[in-house]
Order: sequence, then structure tokens, then C-alpha cells
Amino acid sequence: MSGQLTGWLQQRRFDVDAAIIGFIIALGLFPLRFIASQIYIQTIPIVLGLGCGLYLLAVRNDRASMDLFPSFSQPVAQVLPSIVFTTAALMVGVALFFGERNLLFHALSGLAGTLILLQILFTDDEEFLPQLLLTQILVLAFVIRLMAVYTTPSYIGIDIWTHMTQLAQGVLDQHSLASMQGNKHIAAPLYHLLVASSAMLYDVSLRNALYLSIGIAMPMVILFVYAATKLLVPVRWAVFAAMLYSIGDYVIEWGIHLIPTSHGLLFFVAIVYALLRIMQLQYNARDFSLLIFLSVAIILTHQVSTFIMLVVLFSGLAAQFILRLGLLQSNTTRKPNTFGNMEPVNLAGLLAFDIGLITFMWSFTPYNGDSFLETVLLYLGETMQESFGFMNLANPGDSAQGITLPPPTLMQTLATYTETLGFLLLFGLCVVGCLYVLRRKRISHAAFTLLFATVVMTGFTLGLPLFGIRNFIPQRWFAFLYVPMAILAALGVGYLVHNLNRNIVVATLLVVALIYPGTMMISGHGALDNPVFEQEQTRLTYTEQEMAAVSSIRRMTGSPDSSNVLPEQVLRTDHPYQTVFKRTGAYPAAAFNISANGGPTDHPLTLYRSYQSTGAPNYMVVNESANSSVPVTRPIPKRNVCRPGQSVLYTNGDVMMCANQST
Repeated sequence: MSGQLTGWLQQRRFDVDAAIIGFIIALGLFPLRFIASQIYIQTIPIVLGLGCGLYLLAVRNDRASMDLFPSFSQPVAQVLPSIVFTTAALMVGVALFFGERNLLFHALSGLAGTLILLQILFTDDEEFLPQLLLTQILVLAFVIRLMAVYTTPSYIGIDIWTHMTQLAQGVLDQHSLASMQGNKHIAAPLYHLLVASSAMLYDVSLRNALYLSIGIAMPMVILFVYAATKLLVPVRWAVFAAMLYSIGDYVIEWGIHLIPTSHGLLFFVAIVYALLRIMQLQYNARDFSLLIFLSVAIILTHQVSTFIMLVVLFSGLAAQFILRLGLLQSNTTRKPNTFGNMEPVNLAGLLAFDIGLITFMWSFTPYNGDSFLETVLLYLGETMQESFGFMNLANPGDSAQGITLPPPTLMQTLATYTETLGFLLLFGLCVVGCLYVLRRKRISHAAFTLLFATVVMTGFTLGLPLFGIRNFIPQRWFAFLYVPMAILAALGVGYLVHNLNRNIVVATLLVVALIYPGTMMISGHGALDNPVFEQEQTRLTYTEQEMAAVSSIRRMTGSPDSSNVLPEQVLRTDHPYQTVFKRTGAYPAAAFNISANGGPTDHPLTLYRSYQSTGAPNYMVVNESANSSVPVTRPIPKRNVCRPGQSVLYTNGDVMMCANQST
């Protein structure tokens, strides 16, 4: 009986079966859009169904040919690189002239990205120059990231203020890790050591040292994506994967919000390349030693990145187990250089080593009074008991008990979909790639590892939050998830080009080339420094006046510790501005509250900045009688923060600190 079952399984088309199952799942999930407003719940089933449908259409043809596929003429193919470089130069000029990455800058960057994608997709083999295309991708990546940090007078992001002004500055001042005593980063200090040592080596400020070290290295990660993809597919699609990854919104975010997550991402992409290399090529002890070295480096850099690495290694071990069952073995002759080596690599030893080292390190890493490992497990247990439940979303709706918010405006809806569209396009192409690697003739340990890693990482990123589990910080996973997604998307597009109806595949590729770059550039994550949707997406940088206010208030108050300040003496301002005061130690601060009945704040000590009236500040709307609150992102008038009856303690024209006259 088992022999018959094995024989039946070996005759199945797992790729077709998976596509049909995926299509059915998409239909089953579609009704969820009517009971939840979460953007991924509303869109993922549609994209999943479209991806499965495209693959099934391609399977019907299965012609493995590129006959009559349109391409650029020779003069056009030769002039496009010059246009891209000229556009990049214009981007630099626009950023320097206006002092910010404004809408024109983003439009030019989207245009440059579209032109690069069109070259990759529609250039003849005779005119296809991978080195030139990689140069264009790198130039665009550097311009996008460096112009963001160059035109911003402050750091970009929230966590970076803690890492730079407290941890890295302490390492630099004391020339040791003693300043990090009691902090969880003392067991993962590579980021802070690198920045502090760069400041000493280059004799520059910490800010410049950060950009000259990690800031310069981050755009280069796309070369690892290119090299990893090249192990699996022809060079054209390796360049395509590198381009998809380089302009990903979360990838741009960690290229300008430079924190240990960025450093961990750098090591992670290198690990993926090293892992695929030993799976695809005849490796030796040096190759495996490099993988071990990189895994130790990421463990000493960032805890979340380390856990994501473990997910990928577990995926490789699961793929190894599945392949050795023999159910996916093809009886036909494999085409040469399809996916390379069929014999799976044993990852059990590497995984055991990493788990042992991680357990040891996390067991003595301090975190909230206990070890990091104990605290994380405790939090996870509490979440499972208190919050676990299907559709227990972080933002289940626009209201809470006693609080009703107006429905989203047209601009808010447009901003939400624009922020998600790039990911959805990448997800759809990735679905095709996942189905493609299930073809028996294309199965390999490397391809299956990417497949399993993508599925599991997507579960952590999008699946667990549906059940109320957000302990794994899902937002930090996207840039890591984009690595296998971009590689699988390249595999999928390569298959569609050779097998799908020409008109359909050309239309699909044009949609990707025209929409993907622009939407990724103007996503709130890709434009933290100056969002396109000013009143819908929060700006995570600060002007010179706003930074001057932080320094002045520090000097005025003597920078007291929070334990020496009464609750009514806490400075109330918007989020994220309040985080700068807290993380730099300037003054204890928190976000202000607004009553659900409207009107001004009632805090004794408040801080207003003009961005609160023109941008997208975050604060809480509360109903004290119902003991409920809802976070909101919307402008607020100046009179509701600094009230007419208050005294002005500080002002510089853009920022105003006010206090009750009796305070």
C-alpha cells in the first residue's frame, strides 16, 4: 500500500496541484475582506489568486520559447543607460537645490527605476550588459539613500537616537562596552563597536562615521542578491532580482534608518548567498567556515536578525528532509544547469551550533531585569494567554468603546494602497516562483529552502499578527523577507516569459516596470525623511529648529531623570517627536492625549511644533469614562496644544513650549 502511495505521489504534478490549492485558498479567504479592513486581508487573496492563475495559464502552454518576444531596438537600448545616469544626476541636483527628497525627486527616482526594469526585461541578449545594468542599479540605490541622509539635519528614524546618542556615544567616550552594562545590546555590540571605531579611525563625528560605514555598505547588499540568484537562473533574471530588491521600500528604510537591524540585514543577505552557494556548488571547508563566521557575526549584531536567520536554516533542514524522502525525485533526465546540485546539504550541524551559541548568549543577555531568553519566552506565553485569537488585529477598526472616529478620507485610502502596492506586486511574482520550483525538473535543495523560508517568514510577518501575536516585531521582517521573495520572483518571471502567452506576459511585465518602482519609492517606509502624503504618513526626521528646541530645553531644565519628575511635569508633545527627548535624555516626554469629545489637551506642560498642524503627528484620543483610547494620525490646531491660558516658556518660531501658569 505504501509503495502504491509513493508511486502515486511520484506521478503527481505538485506545481499544478499547489496552484489549484492556492487558487481555492484565495477564494476561501476572499470573504474576509467584508469583515476586516486590514489592507493585507483585503488584497492578499486577490494577488494570490492572480499569481496562481498566471502560473496555470503558463502551464497550459509550456512551450519553453521566447519567439517573437518584443525588445528594444539597438539605438534605444544603447541610449537608455545614458538617460538613467542623467536622471540620477538630476535627482542629486533636485535634492541639493530643494534641501529634501521632494515629490520631484521621487518622480525622477521612479522614472529611473522604470527605465532600468525595462532594459532588463526588453533588451536583446546581444545588447544585454549585466555589468552596466548593475552599475545603474547601484548608482540609483546610492543616490536614493545618500540624498536622504545628506539633506536631513537629524538622524532618520526612532530607535537610532538610542543607539547613537547613548550606546555608540558611550562606547566612543569610554573606549569600552562598560557604558552598555545592563542593556541587551551588550551581547550584540558589533553595530556600536563598528560605528565608534569608524569615528576614531576617520576622525569624524558619530553621525558621519555611521554613514561612512554601514551607510555606504547597505546599498551594496544588492550584489549578494544578484550573486545568489545567479546560482539558480540566467544572469538576466539575477539582475532582475537585484533590481527588485534594491528599490524595496523596507530595504530603503533600513538603508536610511541605520540601526542594528540594518547591520543584521547586511549579514543576513550574505548568509543567504553563502547558504545557496554551498547548496549549488561543490563546496569546501572554506565555504562552510564563511557561513559559520557570518552566522556568528549576525548573532553578535542583532537578536531579531538572528531569529530570522534561524528560520532560514530551519527551512533548509526541512527542505533537506523532504528531498531525502524521494517523493519529489523525477524519473526523467534533468536539463543541465537547471538548478544545479540535487543532493541536499546536511545543515543539522550548523543549526545545532547556532542554536547552542544563541541559547548561551541570550541566557545571560540582560533584558527588563531578567535574561533576554527568559523575558522573550515570558512575553510570548503572556501573549498566547491574553491576546491569542483569530482576527485579533493590532488595529481592528476605527473605534473603541466610547470613541468613534470618522471613516478614512480618500487621501488616507490612497496612501494606504500606495504603500502596499509594491509589496503586492512582488508577492504576486513570488507566488509564481514558488509554484515553479515545485516542478520536478526544477527541484533542488536551494530552491526548496527559498520556498520554505518564504512561506515560514510570511507566516511570521502576515499570519501570526492575524492571531494577535506580534511579539516577533513583524515590521522588521519585511526587508529580510524580500530577499527570498525577490529571488523566487526572478525565477517566476523567467518561467512566465518562456511559457505564458506573449500578450499576457508583456502586459504583466509592463505593469511591474511602470508601477513597482514608483510605488516603492513613495511608500511611507521608503520616504521616512519626507513622505509624499504629508498628512497621512508620519515624517521621522526633524528640522534644524526642532533639533535646536531639544538642545535648548535640555539646557533649560538640566536634563532631569524621569524618576525625579512628577507625572504632571512630563513634557507632552506628539509622537514621534517625544521619542527624541526621551532617547537623548533631554527631558522626560510622552505623547499628548486628546479627549474624545474634542477640544484641547489638558496637560500642564506641552510642546507644540508647526508640523503638528501641517503634517501627520501621532497621539491618542481617549475616553476617560470608558477607560479606552485609540491612536490617531491627523493634524491638530496650535491652540489645542499650547492653550491661550498657558505661559510660553520657550519658542524659536517653529517650536513652542507652554506650561500652566500655576505649574
